[in-house]
Amino acid sequence: MHLESLIADLALILIVASIVTLIFRKLKQPVVLGYIIAGFLISPNFVYLPTIVEQTDIEVWGEIGVIFLMFGLGLEFSFRKIATVGGSAFTIAITVMAAMLLIGTGVGHLMGWAKMDCIFLGGMLSMSSTMIIMKAYEEYGLKEEGFAQMVLGALVIEDIAGIFMLVILSTISVSQNVSGVQLMEKIGILIAYLVIWLLIGIYIIPSILKRVSRLLNDELLVVLSLAICLLMVVIANMIGFSSALGAFLAGSILAGTVKGETIERLVKPIRDLFGAIFFVTVGMLIQPELLVRYIVPILILSLVTILGQKLFATIGILLSGQTLYTAVRGGSSMVQIGEFSFIVATLGMNLGVISDQLYPIIVCVSVITAFVTPVFIKVSEKEYAFYNRKLPKKLRLFLKRNTSSEQNRFSMDKDWYAFTTKLALRTGICSVFMFIIYFTGTRMLEPVLADYFDSHLAGSAATAAVIILFMIPFINFMFGVDSGLYVKLWTKHRANHLPLITLRAIRVLIAGCFVALVLRQLFRIPFPLLVLIAFVPVLLIIRSDWLSGVTINMQMRFVANFSEHILEKQKKERGLKGDVHWLNESLFIAEFRVVDTDERKTIFDFASDPAFRVTIIRIIRDGISANMPKKDDEVRKGDILHMMGTRDEIDACTMLLEEDHCIEYTERKDIRLKEYIRGQAFYGIPEERQLNCLPLRIGPDSPYARKSIKNCGIRPEYGATIIGIERGNLPIINPDIETIIARDDILWLMGGADMVKRMIEDDLLQE
Repeated sequence: MHLESLIADLALILIVASIVTLIFRKLKQPVVLGYIIAGFLISPNFVYLPTIVEQTDIEVWGEIGVIFLMFGLGLEFSFRKIATVGGSAFTIAITVMAAMLLIGTGVGHLMGWAKMDCIFLGGMLSMSSTMIIMKAYEEYGLKEEGFAQMVLGALVIEDIAGIFMLVILSTISVSQNVSGVQLMEKIGILIAYLVIWLLIGIYIIPSILKRVSRLLNDELLVVLSLAICLLMVVIANMIGFSSALGAFLAGSILAGTVKGETIERLVKPIRDLFGAIFFVTVGMLIQPELLVRYIVPILILSLVTILGQKLFATIGILLSGQTLYTAVRGGSSMVQIGEFSFIVATLGMNLGVISDQLYPIIVCVSVITAFVTPVFIKVSEKEYAFYNRKLPKKLRLFLKRNTSSEQNRFSMDKDWYAFTTKLALRTGICSVFMFIIYFTGTRMLEPVLADYFDSHLAGSAATAAVIILFMIPFINFMFGVDSGLYVKLWTKHRANHLPLITLRAIRVLIAGCFVALVLRQLFRIPFPLLVLIAFVPVLLIIRSDWLSGVTINMQMRFVANFSEHILEKQKKERGLKGDVHWLNESLFIAEFRVVDTDERKTIFDFASDPAFRVTIIRIIRDGISANMPKKDDEVRKGDILHMMGTRDEIDACTMLLEEDHCIEYTERKDIRLKEYIRGQAFYGIPEERQLNCLPLRIGPDSPYARKSIKNCGIRPEYGATIIGIERGNLPIINPDIETIIARDDILWLMGGADMVKRMIEDDLLQE
């Protein structure tokens, strides 16, 4: 690196970049485009202006620019932001990235490109430009608008996903193929690296900054921050990750410290300087002859990017429960690709796995889409007004009823947090086990069965059947998230419906992908047909009552065995010994008064909504108590209803019925089932009309063993409701009706005096 040529080149870069970006600011265009155009003007590809002397040296500065760009991006992001962007941002980012990855890869295949070009193209088209959107919002004064906050939150998630994408693309590039094992290993190392760095960042770096804060001035703070950044870059490279990852993590940790805002302010000029050099180096790669030669792919990809990003961003925002207004305005912002696409392209070029023409093509696509971004943002309000006029009335009413401008606030409540935490944990655990089953089956089982069967096709079919059979419990388990929370969220607000449906669809997609992975490995099936075949067994599995019952029993056995010591300890702490069984304290009784209803409305009408998960155990009318009413019994104005369920189920039912203005709480507070059973006289219930709770042990010859609750016949024969099962030391509250009753289970039954009498007569109980 010669000093004189370096200074001359930097001077030329900064002078031309300054002039061009001033012109772009005057035209109200993003300055990023100015840097790219400036790079083209001083490159060897444009002969009418002076050209830089040492292009290699400038490319080194450009790589440093990537480091500082990612460091600056990390400083604008902190791990706390994940908690503030809400679930809507996750839904938007996942929808857009998944769709554009598939579309980009598919379009590349249709144009006849090489496999790695297609994969990298999908990655480049999957992410919008944080910098261009941010600049556009600032210039138009939209940064504080609701839709803008939604889009910026989604961009935060995209940036995080982009880091993982770099790791995955690097891994794929090594073998020129998609290896599931290598990907899992690499992602596992990445997660371990993230966890270690997060712990270091939380426990060490803030403590160091606090201890030396009195000694730090702005100069030393900059030096220390850049030292941490470059140290993380070195460590990331040593482990085998990109410089961008190390720089991003360093910035994200420093962003969470008390000095985070100060560091961001001090580092911003350095980031802007080297970021400008990076974008200038991007512009140097524009080759006019290649642009003319590849004008058709450039126009196709520009159109695909604009329409695809806009369409799926709009769909993602709607699926997250946001209004049509928010969706249209937010979707109109995300019509471009930007800086992360250049980083992905740079990775592909450095690894030597993508064609030379892909980089300049993607640069041109970025320039075109960035130019149209301000136009789409400006006309988005008129576009919304057009859609609002032209959409069918039924669709507009559906969107109005099932979306809300407050959904981002709804998605951050404690119930959403609890539900999504359980869902993510279940999905993660099941995905790991299904991958293990896939790997073991395809690598170890297939060779054995191939030798056993004469036909290769028969061996592959048997292998696929065995693998999918072992996956069934995990597919069902993945869908078994807390039903009480699901119902409560569904009932809370209609705007929750679409996000909940979306989350269910994502789990179907994940399960379908694992089945497709198995079929793809064992059979050479065309991709469209493969997708259809893969999702058929998944839908059959999750809709099968029998498979659901078997899976529930497997889960119960696992939980009972896993928690045996804890459950036994809890039982002893409650003073329960020998044959004295445990009645769970999670069930509550709530009392409601019917204030307005159709005279002919029945229990079935009340309970027809999927959100109705409580059990109406008693109707009191004119002082007369009717126990365990049947579904065709009438509910009238003035009736007192006693409903049994968990806290979440009662809350959900209350919201559902109060929305219809047909019930209200009485002055009596909810009480636990055990207290209710013992204190029925307090409610004025005579002894002969009181409800009883009793245990029924299922012996080896019991007619109920190996039958599901739905088909066992206890309810129609004895008027008894199964409110719980004690399996060993494991209590199961409000068991699913598909649960299969096992030998040695203790069923907790609720019913009136007739139930007890008839069971004694049939020798099911001892007097």
